Amino acid sequence: MNNEATPADAELRLRAQERLSQQRRALASGEHHLDNPQRLLHELQVHQVELQLQNEQLEAARAWIEAALASYTELFDFAPVPYFTLDRVGKIAELNLAAARLLGIERARVIDKRLGVFVAESDRGRLAACLKSLFTTMSDAQCEVVIVAKDGARRTVEVRTTLSNNGEACRAVVIDVSARSAAEGRMRRQAQFFTLASEAMFISDQQGVISDVNSAFGALTGYAPEDVLGQHQKLLRAPDQAPGLDQDILRSLALHGSWQGPVWLRRRDGELVRLTQRIDSVPGENGEQGWVGRFSQGD
Repeated sequence: MNNEATPADAELRLRAQERLSQQRRALASGEHHLDNPQRLLHELQVHQVELQLQNEQLEAARAWIEAALASYTELFDFAPVPYFTLDRVGKIAELNLAAARLLGIERARVIDKRLGVFVAESDRGRLAACLKSLFTTMSDAQCEVVIVAKDGARRTVEVRTTLSNNGEACRAVVIDVSARSAAEGRMRRQAQFFTLASEAMFISDQQGVISDVNSAFGALTGYAPEDVLGQHQKLLRAPDQAPGLDQDILRSLALHGSWQGPVWLRRRDGELVRLTQRIDSVPGENGEQGWVGRFSQGD
C-alpha cells in the first residue's frame, strides 16, 4: 500500500492543524470553555458536515471518472474500425475488437507482439519507416501495407498513426482499403492495356469529345495527341459516311453498351482508309459513362 501523502492530504492536514490551533487559542483566551458543551457540539457538527461534503465530492468525482472510463472503453472496444496502441518498435500494447477480428486472433494473444508480425514480409520495412517518421518528426504518418491474418486472409490496409500524449507510444487506426486498392490495380492494368494495345484506340465522353489516345492511334491516323484531344471523333471520319450512322451508334450503345461497324477513317493527310470501328460504353470519371473506340483492319 502506498503511504506517501498527496497534495490533497497535505492540505487537509494543514487545515486540521490550523483549526486545532484556533481552538487552543480560543480555550486559552476564555472564548471556549469545557463547560460549554453546546459550543463544542456545534463545532463537532460543523466538522462532521465538512467531512460529509468532502466525501460527497469524492464520490461524485469517482462516479464521473468511472463513467468516463466506461464510455471510453466502450468507444474503443466497439469502434467499427481497428485501433491499436503501439510502442516505438511497433509492439502492441492495446487493440480493440475490430483489430482482433482483422488479425483473426484473440486480443490476449496479441498483446506485446509486434504488429509487423501480421504484415506481409515485403511491407514490413514500410511500416517500420512509418513509425520511425512518426517518432522522429512528431508528426502524423501513414503507410499502406498488406495485413496477413492468422487464417492467411490478406487485406490491403492504410495505417494512420498519431503520437500519444507522453510521446512514447502511438495510436494507430487501420482502414481496410482492399476494394480501393483492387480498383486502382484494375485501372492501372487497363491503362497499360490501352497504352500498349496494338489497335488504335481513343477515349471520349458520351458526346464523342476525345480525352485520350494511345500510341497506335498516332501511327494509324497521323494525328499527334494535341491535335485531337478536345476534338469530336467526327474529325476522324470521311464526310460522306452512311446517313444515320451517328443515330445507329447512339442507339446501339444505349441498348447494348457497344457498337461495331465499317467506317472510312480520314487520316491527317486526308487519305481515307476502310476500317472496322468498335465503340464500347465504359464507366468514366465521377460516375459518368464514357466511350472507348478502337480501329482494326477488316470489313
